[in-house]
Amino acid sequence: MRNKPLILVVDDEGSFLDVITTKLKAAGFDTATARSATEGIKATEELLPDLVLMDIYLPPGQNGADAAITLKQNPKTKDVKIAFLSGLKDPWPSLSGDKKAVCKELGMEDFWEKTEDLNELLEKTKALLAKDNG
Repeated sequence: MRNKPLILVVDDEGSFLDVITTKLKAAGFDTATARSATEGIKATEELLPDLVLMDIYLPPGQNGADAAITLKQNPKTKDVKIAFLSGLKDPWPSLSGDKKAVCKELGMEDFWEKTEDLNELLEKTKALLAKDNG
């Protein structure tokens, strides 16, 4: 059992990783990072974090949505909470419907935009982690 929730942030932008992990650590969370979908899958399997914040656009190779689906299909990681955190306003232009609804259909927890206020992202993170624990 962990003393603090562990949040894995998967993003290819180093500066964003620095900012978001600093904010999460200051709020009392433990953090880990990965810079690609492949690293994110491996880190999730090894660490079994309480929450994965997954960017959708992760060059090169597999994208964040594919990685998240892979994790949800893996018996070891299927119960790990995953929220997409993206700078893309419309990550799935070929799909009609609300992006939050698409996330739920894929088995993910939520969709958040990177452009949101960091304090708001922090509150959403706390609320998401408290859902099953409170």
